[in-house]
Amino acid sequence: MMSTGGAWVWAWVLLLLQWGLLPHLLSQRTKSPNGTLAWLWAILLFPGIGGVLYLLIGTEKVKRRRLAAVAALDQEVFLAEVEPPPDLLRRLPELAKINGRPATGGNEADLLPDGTSFFPVLLDVIESAREHVHVEFYIWRADRAGEMVRDALVRAARRGVEVRVLVDEIGSLWTGRRFFGVLEAAGGKFSWFRTFAPLSGRFHLNLRNHRKLVIADGEVALTGGMNVGREYWGGGAEPPHSDLAVRLRGAVVAQLAEVFAEDWLFATGEALTAAVFHPRPEHCGSVGVQVVPGGPDNDLNEIQLSTLALVQRAERRVWMMTPYFVPEPPLVAALQLAAMRGVDVRVMVPEKGDHGYLTHVTRAYFEDLLPYGVRIFRYRPRLLHAKMLAVDGGAVMVGSANLDIRSLRINFELNVLLDCAKTTEAAERLFVRNEGDAVEVTVAGHRGRSGWQRIAEAVCRPLAPLL
Repeated sequence: MMSTGGAWVWAWVLLLLQWGLLPHLLSQRTKSPNGTLAWLWAILLFPGIGGVLYLLIGTEKVKRRRLAAVAALDQEVFLAEVEPPPDLLRRLPELAKINGRPATGGNEADLLPDGTSFFPVLLDVIESAREHVHVEFYIWRADRAGEMVRDALVRAARRGVEVRVLVDEIGSLWTGRRFFGVLEAAGGKFSWFRTFAPLSGRFHLNLRNHRKLVIADGEVALTGGMNVGREYWGGGAEPPHSDLAVRLRGAVVAQLAEVFAEDWLFATGEALTAAVFHPRPEHCGSVGVQVVPGGPDNDLNEIQLSTLALVQRAERRVWMMTPYFVPEPPLVAALQLAAMRGVDVRVMVPEKGDHGYLTHVTRAYFEDLLPYGVRIFRYRPRLLHAKMLAVDGGAVMVGSANLDIRSLRINFELNVLLDCAKTTEAAERLFVRNEGDAVEVTVAGHRGRSGWQRIAEAVCRPLAPLL
């Protein structure tokens, strides 16, 4: 039984924890006001549990050592040899400033609209690699799809290709390191992307690497929203998850190589500074690309600012698909204003997401948009996992980032904005095709929803800053 003196000691420890965390919380400039207020109440009302939870999942910032040598190499190469981007990206110079990278022209892009098209391309990229393959995913299942991709990498390693695989430990929680043992035995390298590693001084349980990126020989890259698992692959049938990816060639591959190199440095300490990992730009086509990386290691909210720039400049249409729609006030206002000035604004979300509470939070935002003319569609057949923003029939952004607070502020994410009418047209055709399998939400229909749905929305929406 604890003595009175021991109880007082623990009471003082909890009090110090409670008040000692407040300066740190209030000093986080990038945290939203609602998020700050939510954590403030959690710490004050529940000093023990609230304080510990804030230490583990409350912080949104992490410092990372930059690859100065790589940045210098890429900057030298790009300033000398990169082809200027096409018209739309030239009219949006703020995007390069937001993202810290110049937009590039002379690229080639192919949209991969589902897992049925993505996985054969992924396997072909791995099988065709001659020098190196760098792979980065959030989820990697230990199922048939996961084994198929892993075994392709094992074969590459055995024929002398340098293979590096980086996987988020939280996203792939049920896939043990033993699963990748055969790859390491073949000479490949594997690492978890750990932001919670107390022995390394990292205590960020809430920060995750949600990026998806594959680079082969510095010549071809794959990125988008696809993870490695049967739900994305389908195994010959229609995959349960509907997602998007893109295959890229050209100067943009060098920029994506820099993204992987910095993530690999953070995870392993190995600096990939050799020139072979950062190829000189190659002219492949006419597509302009702006790389849009986001993460808690930067002060700017790159993905949200880039999205706002596109929506604010839109003249005809803004069509977006996202599995999680928990927009912050600036994005809500931008969509409202775009619809009010006559832009065709459409948002597509899943009928039912894989996280029930997020479905309720998403629907809580419908009332902020529908009265202003924003059209909202709920996609029914499968889990809509695609992240896409198409603007004016000329530009489309695809990638890993959802339109929720976690993606926009907490996760490491990676999007690419393609200045290409052909690719945008393909994305818009997919959107229209999905509309045929979706139900449009009307103002009257939404206002006629059940009382239980209203209660669920009212309960879940205040949790949005913590999600």
